[in-house]
Amino acid sequence: MITLTREQQGNFQLSNEAGFTINGVTSQDSENGLTPFQLISSSLSLCMALSLDALINRDELDVDRYTISVKPQKAEDSPSRIEKFTIEVDVIGSVDDKVKQKLVKLAKRACTVGNTIERGATVDVSVK
Repeated sequence: MITLTREQQGNFQLSNEAGFTINGVTSQDSENGLTPFQLISSSLSLCMALSLDALINRDELDVDRYTISVKPQKAEDSPSRIEKFTIEVDVIGSVDDKVKQKLVKLAKRACTVGNTIERGATVDVSVK
C-alpha cells in the first residue's frame, strides 16, 4: 500500500509500508520530487526492468546493462488521462538484435503494470 500525506499546499509525502518516502509534486515543482506522470512512468519502467532481469537471469544472457525510457503522452480530449506511453529499451551486451527484440517483447508481456494500463483496472474510492 502507498499512503499519501498532504501537510501543506503543494507538499505531498508518498510512503510505503516499510517507511520509504518520496515527494510528490506538481509539474511546476519537478526539481523537488516526482509528478504523477513521472510516477506512473517510473512504475512502468521498473516493472519492465524487473521482467527483463528475470528473463536475462533465466536465459543466462550476457547483458552488461540496459536503459528504459518512458514518455507519457497526455490525451487532448476529455477525460484527462494519458493516452499513450512510448517505451524505448536500449540493451547493451553480447546479444544480437533478434534476441534483444524477443527479450523486450517477452518483458512487455510479463509486466503487470503495463498489462494493467493496457487492459484497465477498476478504481474504487471511499471516504473514511
